[in-house]
Amino acid sequence: MTAVQPSFKTKYYHKRIGHLLRLERNRPLGTRKEPELVALDVEPGVEPSPKPPVRIYLGTEPAQHRAERIFVWSILQVRDPARRYEIYLMKDLEGFDRTKWKTGFTAYRYAIPDLAGKTGRAIYNDVDQIYLTDPAELFDLDMQGAGQMCITEKETAVMLLDCEKMAKLWHREDAERGERHKFFRHRVQAIDGMWRQLSGLWNSRDHEYEPGVSKLLHYTTLQMQPWRPFPKVLRYKENPNGQIWFEMEQAADAAGFTLFTEEQPSQRYRNMVKMYKTMHEQGSPDVGRPPEKTFSGKSLIEHVGPIANLIKTTGATTLLDYGSGKALYYEPYPGEAAESRFKSQKEWGDTKVTCYDPGYEPYAGPIEQSYDGVICTDVLEHITEEDIPWVLDKLFGHARHFVYAVAACYPAKKFLPDGQNAHCTIQPPEWWREQLDAAARRNPGTQWTLCAQLKGKFGKSDRVFRG
Repeated sequence: MTAVQPSFKTKYYHKRIGHLLRLERNRPLGTRKEPELVALDVEPGVEPSPKPPVRIYLGTEPAQHRAERIFVWSILQVRDPARRYEIYLMKDLEGFDRTKWKTGFTAYRYAIPDLAGKTGRAIYNDVDQIYLTDPAELFDLDMQGAGQMCITEKETAVMLLDCEKMAKLWHREDAERGERHKFFRHRVQAIDGMWRQLSGLWNSRDHEYEPGVSKLLHYTTLQMQPWRPFPKVLRYKENPNGQIWFEMEQAADAAGFTLFTEEQPSQRYRNMVKMYKTMHEQGSPDVGRPPEKTFSGKSLIEHVGPIANLIKTTGATTLLDYGSGKALYYEPYPGEAAESRFKSQKEWGDTKVTCYDPGYEPYAGPIEQSYDGVICTDVLEHITEEDIPWVLDKLFGHARHFVYAVAACYPAKKFLPDGQNAHCTIQPPEWWREQLDAAARRNPGTQWTLCAQLKGKFGKSDRVFRG
């Protein structure tokens, strides 16, 4: 009698009733023109390898931020220190019809040949995976003339691609208009030798995992992913291999690891700071706002009371206002000139506030190592999504006692010079809470308050989280 193989599929009974009753499930349009690059350069002091960079295209989405981070961390543990690795985050790319996609990144994989410039090799990975062996070993495999290698013709969650050959078969515009997996698979099958089988060790799915043997562990069953990215959608079950993933996350937390850092922020962040400097100088003509009233710091007003309570309970005498804008709603600190970055707020007593804003030159200078409290209002939603973790680490790293953060969860009225909404990271309150939780794990010992602001038919409302 043949044993019944476990199913990787997600059925209707794995989903929560509230999600099944939703009438509108369409994903928002993507806004990113290209994937963001996470570059792992040759480690210092190591002779560079003459081999080409290992290029990996990662299918991901905002709710998978924990998995995304641990995917990259897993590569760091097994990489060749002499080689460069280029990990491209395919997330919320513009121009794709994602209406019928199972995940937020389902068909991005078929755009890889175009994204890679139709040259060289590339690995494709789903975000719900961790490497247990150096991916360079996969990247360097003898493809024997094939354009695509994966464990079966239908299972494309891990692929090795010859982008020059596949560019003749897979086109980004086909993926953009919503063609299904079968469409792309048939194009490969029509040419003898274009597909070759990849060892299952490079895509060990859930129960297929063999300790010490598997080269990649794939948490492919959605309702068993250990980090539980969609708690409002799925009824999660324990994964027997979940502890492997959690141990990796604990190690990454202990190391303070984030995909980007203040010293090496994302390219989007660099572009964003330049645009904010322009807006500080030129204003926001799209909403009729002159320079002196653009990023004035007005949003601070509604948070003065809650911050005053934190000052009182912690005895704080120094504060850092991270992303203060022009700080027009403060008074100069006694003894300081009006243009000084040192301010005071009547309800905060003698507490001395230091204003900091990388987009406003007068307040962009160096800051002290630590302050009793760090506040951040009307800032986080203006930060590029991939840079939120290191920015939060900066807030926690400068706080002795508390962090008070505000995040708007709706679009802004203002637009940036390149046409995108000024709120470049629009995520639900739970996403922001997870980000604060993660920052607290990396920086233990500091209490935090998050005020997530929503806007609906009946005006604005706040959801407050504490940790």
